[in-house]
Amino acid sequence: MAYSMKRVLINSGLIASMLLPGIVSAEYIFTAPPRESKEDGMKVYGPIAEHLSKLLNEKVSYQHPGNWRKYKKEMQKGSYDIVFDGPHFAAWRLDKKQAQPVVKLPGSLSFVLVTRKELGIKNKEQLVGKKVCSLPSPNLGAMTVYSMYPNQMSQPKFSFVKGGLNKVMASLQAGKCEAAVLRKVFFNKLADKQRENFAVLETSKPYVNQGFTLNARIPADKRLLIINSMTKGEGKKAAKLLLNRFSANASSFVVADTNEYSDLNLLKKNHMFGW
Repeated sequence: MAYSMKRVLINSGLIASMLLPGIVSAEYIFTAPPRESKEDGMKVYGPIAEHLSKLLNEKVSYQHPGNWRKYKKEMQKGSYDIVFDGPHFAAWRLDKKQAQPVVKLPGSLSFVLVTRKELGIKNKEQLVGKKVCSLPSPNLGAMTVYSMYPNQMSQPKFSFVKGGLNKVMASLQAGKCEAAVLRKVFFNKLADKQRENFAVLETSKPYVNQGFTLNARIPADKRLLIINSMTKGEGKKAAKLLLNRFSANASSFVVADTNEYSDLNLLKKNHMFGW
């Protein structure tokens, strides 16, 4: 009887230590979209997680989501504490999970809807019922163009292409679709002789670039530490591979403003690709 009572007291103490703040150190989960393998993700994001662990004096673990379905599921559950991804995901978390943006890549994201001139298509309305090639949903470009057609009965047919924008462009050139969604900066970098074969039907407004958001569990003082480190401290070195991949000319992140995400919750607005 005495042994059983002692065991109950020990177990109760363990439970209490897990529930009371300050007794057990927090662990923050850091993630990013599954755009690469787990191994490649660790190379890019692992050093950032290590740096943040030292900076915050808390364990920060990088977690590869595995696939888009799990990424969506865990995001909806609120499983992630620190996330680097596109502005439409960030806007959803700001709206639904009270997340806070901290830093972003400099510059903006903008998309163009292009077609082959030989097809004689003059405007986006002429694409209704026709194929539009795009990176797979929930890519921001796909969702941006989808938003151009609010009437579900009068929309193009999306043809998703894996493998990057070069594959999307190749599909358009091969006649697999009548139009394609491309990053504006990608399209503008094409050679003049190649670009003159295409007509731009629509250009999206510029969106805030990819960035980091933190969930409400991370206090304001730690948010400030991250902002300072990623914009002018050691965080820039830890994120070198990330900066090189998505913003080769950038030497650091810049501070993000909540107002920049006010009209970007495309995951909420889209009936086809939304959440």
